[in-house]
Amino acid sequence: MIKILEKLSSRDLEILNIIQKKGPITKNNLQAIADIKLTSLNRVMKTLQDIKIIMEHGESESTGGRKAIEYDVSQTRFYIIGIDISRTYAQLIITNMKLSILSKEEFLMDESYSPEKTVKNITSIIEQMLLDLSIKKNEVLGIGIGTVGPINREKGIILKPKSFFNTNWINVHIKAMIEESIAITCFIDNGANTAVLCEYLYGNSKKLKSVAYIHCGVGIRSAIIKSGIIIRTMNDREDAFGNMIVEYNGELSKGGNCGNIESYSSIDSIIKKINSKTKDNTKLISEINYSKTLNSEVHNNDIATEVVNKGAEILGIGLSNLVRLLNPELVILSGPLIMNLENYYEKSIDSFYRINTMDNRVTFSKGGRFQKNVIALGAAAMIIEFYLKRSW
Repeated sequence: MIKILEKLSSRDLEILNIIQKKGPITKNNLQAIADIKLTSLNRVMKTLQDIKIIMEHGESESTGGRKAIEYDVSQTRFYIIGIDISRTYAQLIITNMKLSILSKEEFLMDESYSPEKTVKNITSIIEQMLLDLSIKKNEVLGIGIGTVGPINREKGIILKPKSFFNTNWINVHIKAMIEESIAITCFIDNGANTAVLCEYLYGNSKKLKSVAYIHCGVGIRSAIIKSGIIIRTMNDREDAFGNMIVEYNGELSKGGNCGNIESYSSIDSIIKKINSKTKDNTKLISEINYSKTLNSEVHNNDIATEVVNKGAEILGIGLSNLVRLLNPELVILSGPLIMNLENYYEKSIDSFYRINTMDNRVTFSKGGRFQKNVIALGAAAMIIEFYLKRSW
């Protein structure tokens, strides 16, 4: 299937890209968007239909005349695998060219999950998912991996991430390890980048020019896309927002900065502050299963309430700085803290509006359109964009 796509001309790919993003679509609408002569369009459409990557989808609604045929990309024969590797879990999905999820699996990662064990588990799950769906490996366009940074994107290496429970996640050649294990081509990017790509191309922000994505978990990960181009940081790091200093001489973070957002507003910092102030050792909160106890602690423990409220307040201050600096039209807040901790999202947004006096006209979203699936779906979208010869 990869060789089929590689043989397509740039004009073929342009038309395929429009159909993939906007289908089902009529030939008249396709012609208007692509600004192409009908004879040329017919030649391209025949090429795409011959290789069965597009198909007739049905007929458009009648406006009084003959109904026009609509076209869309094939729902079969071309598949993509997306993987989200976080510090505490891994999620795997299989999609078709429309980015519809056909299968999804997830597993938690504790201190026993070395890179080798993780890759072995990923490989086993993928093999079973393909078997269950009767998909052959040569029908898979590739595996996209959205992971915790920092990374070397070109070489497919996870460099030296913070806060993995297993300490062996240093200079991990994750791309090569998975390719060798399952014999499918892999591409890697920061998970925050794959998430913002997915929301920009397929989410509720399709008509917007600039979108920011903030993932609040064990650490704080961020990405921004403007006019279809991801704004990349030095060394492809995804913690630029988390390292923004908002309180001079403030708390020390794992990254070495004092008073940055991550030192107040991440799971790691919140749990450590609560535990440091808790006198009863039997009530210490574990980073692995924090979600089961943190909400309860916030309701029943004044210390926990104070720490969590401070984290939300600092996050709101950081969001105000981000919006003033880059003026995104949409800011998506996601991750375990946002999605699982009661009222954390609302308190952060309240903090933003209390100190933000500018008319930025920014919209906030809790989880975006794709919620917990966004990083893995974005990793799959990255594969599609690669073969359609678009940048991400």
